[in-house]
Amino acid sequence: MTPLFVPTNMCLRPIEPTDHSFLVELHNDPEVLKNLTNHIPITMEQHLSWFNNTSQDSKQLRMMFCVDDRPTGFTKFYNIDTANKNCVLGADLHKNWRGVGLAKYMWTLMLKECFDVRKLHRVSLTTASYNAIAINVYNNLGFCKEGFLIDSLFRDEKYHHQICMYMLREMWESPTLWK
Repeated sequence: MTPLFVPTNMCLRPIEPTDHSFLVELHNDPEVLKNLTNHIPITMEQHLSWFNNTSQDSKQLRMMFCVDDRPTGFTKFYNIDTANKNCVLGADLHKNWRGVGLAKYMWTLMLKECFDVRKLHRVSLTTASYNAIAINVYNNLGFCKEGFLIDSLFRDEKYHHQICMYMLREMWESPTLWK
């Protein structure tokens, strides 16, 4: 798949103090919580404590996804391994921005950050096996399945798998070779 054209009115930017209420609301959205490993709602105090710890960790990067300078989503780059040139990705869109085709642009910006800016070799992610919309986005971007975390999520009184997916730099640069 060819990397998508990203309109100039969409960007990733650092988290600002005014973003924290948005981030707590986004985290506590039931649709987001059901897809997180830790599906417990948080308070502002818990969020700020987490943020202060995370922002000091060189192996993690959190950025806002904005459309027309308005926060619309949250992106996560973690387990950044500069020696092996890889990291794990995650992202969430606010409920007011879901279903309008923005996920592909947000993820494209994340992949550009990883492969074009940070010159990583590999990125990966996990997603709940029941998260069909996300799986479709990842497949369309060129991610490949590499396995499962069996019965790793407990939701609605039953266990669910997580799907492990990856993309290599070569897949990003020459997507037609990997189809």
